[in-house]
Amino acid sequence: MLRPATEHLGMETFAIPAMDCPEELGLIEKGLKHHAGILSFEPIYLERRLQISFDPRETTPPRIAEAISQLGFPAQIASDEKPADRPSGRPLRWWTTLIGGVLLAVAAVIAIAAQFLGPYLAINVAHATLAAQVLCVLSTLVAGAPVAKAGWRALRLRSADMNLLMTVAAVGALGIGEFFEAATAMFLFGVSLLLEGFSLDRTRRAVHGLAALAPTVAHHIHGDHLHDINPAALKVNDLVLVKPGERIPVDGVVTEGISSVNEAPVTGESVPVEKEASAKVYGGSLNGEGSLTIRTVHTAGESTVARIARLVVDAQASRAPTARFVDEFARRYTPGVIGLAALLAIVPPLLSYLGLELVTGVAPSEWFRRALVLLVIACPCALVISTPVTIVCGLYRAARRGLLVKGGEHLENAALVDCVAIDKTGTLTTGRAEVVRIDAAPGATSDEVLRVAASLEQSSEHPLAAAIVRAARQGGISLQQPSEFTARRGFGVEGRLGGELWFVGSPRMMAAWLPNVADTLDSRQDDATAVCIGTKDRWQGTVYLTDPPRPDAAESIAAMRDAGVKRVVVLTGDRRSVAERIGKLVGADGVEAELLPDDKVARVAKLAEKYPYLAMVGDGVNDAPALAASRLGIALGSGASDLAIETADVIVLAPHLTKVAELFRLGRTVRRRLRENIALSLGIKALVLVLAAAGLATLWIAVAADVGASLLVIANGMRLIGRGKEQAPGSEGT
Repeated sequence: MLRPATEHLGMETFAIPAMDCPEELGLIEKGLKHHAGILSFEPIYLERRLQISFDPRETTPPRIAEAISQLGFPAQIASDEKPADRPSGRPLRWWTTLIGGVLLAVAAVIAIAAQFLGPYLAINVAHATLAAQVLCVLSTLVAGAPVAKAGWRALRLRSADMNLLMTVAAVGALGIGEFFEAATAMFLFGVSLLLEGFSLDRTRRAVHGLAALAPTVAHHIHGDHLHDINPAALKVNDLVLVKPGERIPVDGVVTEGISSVNEAPVTGESVPVEKEASAKVYGGSLNGEGSLTIRTVHTAGESTVARIARLVVDAQASRAPTARFVDEFARRYTPGVIGLAALLAIVPPLLSYLGLELVTGVAPSEWFRRALVLLVIACPCALVISTPVTIVCGLYRAARRGLLVKGGEHLENAALVDCVAIDKTGTLTTGRAEVVRIDAAPGATSDEVLRVAASLEQSSEHPLAAAIVRAARQGGISLQQPSEFTARRGFGVEGRLGGELWFVGSPRMMAAWLPNVADTLDSRQDDATAVCIGTKDRWQGTVYLTDPPRPDAAESIAAMRDAGVKRVVVLTGDRRSVAERIGKLVGADGVEAELLPDDKVARVAKLAEKYPYLAMVGDGVNDAPALAASRLGIALGSGASDLAIETADVIVLAPHLTKVAELFRLGRTVRRRLRENIALSLGIKALVLVLAAAGLATLWIAVAADVGASLLVIANGMRLIGRGKEQAPGSEGT
């Protein structure tokens, strides 16, 4: 089917309570294969939801929901779903598993009593054995009723999922007289489904806990009155009072008050941050001892906490490389083992009938029993479920540490980063430059130079522009509002003041405007950045600024190397002398200076030829192209430009470079967990497969191994959640 034009592409999310692993997704995909207009599926297993892209000219969301429900998976449009509407098979599963277990236990007591106490209690062993067998059959039927129902659903769709395999195995075991084995296997399978459900629910609750950081009440200031309202009712630019000890309801800027704020739940910042007028605060942060009045900058739905929770949930739909590999492997593994089971049930008895016994003394029924064990081993549930659980736990832990990762693929890429390119201004340096000197042209004063520069730069987002504006305001210089303002990426800005066109920018910009006077720039300021001011026909002056490296810059680069990074390169549009000085101070391996945004992209592409897993760290508008060109784009700090945040694959909320190294370590931890889970799943399966082929594994042992493997991989993945809450900043965890 041809993909429709973008304007004809629709997308809807469906709530499917019965879908929590790739087996169910496979059945749904197979059942909808011939449904007109459906283009792609993106599962969110923890939420039991499915995002479907479709052509609205051929189908509608209600029709898709109805089609899914007809497959045996009750579904509804997610936006229409209410918690009370969610059907759940768990109460039924509880009762069937419990009753099946009781019947099995009674059967076991009768059999043991008849075997060991029969002569003493005058028990008819034959009758007792028959009674135990009947109870085992009843136990299998009761505990297996939900399994058989789900298996029938798979059979109608011509697919072999774990429910169908277990149903066939149990019926086969009853058919050859293995009553206790059939009942035990079905009971353990029911227990395994319940335990897996509870484990996944714990992960789901942890992820939902991110959204619970937001308070339920906001003290809205309306005129002279204070009203308690739901934070969802707040609008941008509303005033809110935050009392001592309360959580801040939404993102905002402090307008009045001084207090320390604990931002750890949002940014992972371990030490409370002092906040005063003009300081930015995050919704979900915990206010300290002082009262704060804040002006909201986002609604509750667009606050940082809401975005974090939404990002973690949405990121589940993206398929990480390991997840794609596991899914592809599972598609081949299951039919392969089913085929092996069929051969084991048919070939040895056939050869024996022809007089060519493979193993002397093994009855055909025994080969059939071994084949049934292989059927249980054919289910790849533990293997398939290990990747989404581990990835989501890693995304959750990253979010709790102030690292917003936009998908599992980026988290895995973070584990493989071998080279880091870092922007200088505002990323490697504090971004809070200071004016250290002003050179004015003959006939001009320093204040005049600063007034022109600040008037134009007040419309710019560049950190150097903020320093110039700050210096002018501290000097009491009044500013003008420019007209025809234009930002020249990598050069500077230009605009009209009083009808005259001015430029403020780098020496390259002055060379373009005033080539005859460009060489008058004082090159003795090797440790400072020069910002030139002038018009088309005259140079007005030059402002020199210094921007010191962040206090943690050198430590952070060393930590990146400890995390496996081989090379760190500084990329900047600043002068080479300034860039090399900063690079030397922080311990970078190389410096690329005097770069335009396009030059940064070219350097990133060149570095990527040697280092395929290249990460770019930046924060400005001019960094966005390089962030997009890199394998892993990282936007640093809440002050990063909107374009950088939208372009980046990872957003670091706290402006600490140490967080970047922490991201790499977390990526490696997640990757290690994924490998451990794959090894556990395949190792246990391989062991039981060999034992089954040799006749040393029973049906219930196969089920117990499958249960154990599933619980092990879930527990191993969830270690990321437990350790993430207790860790000190910068530690890795194991």
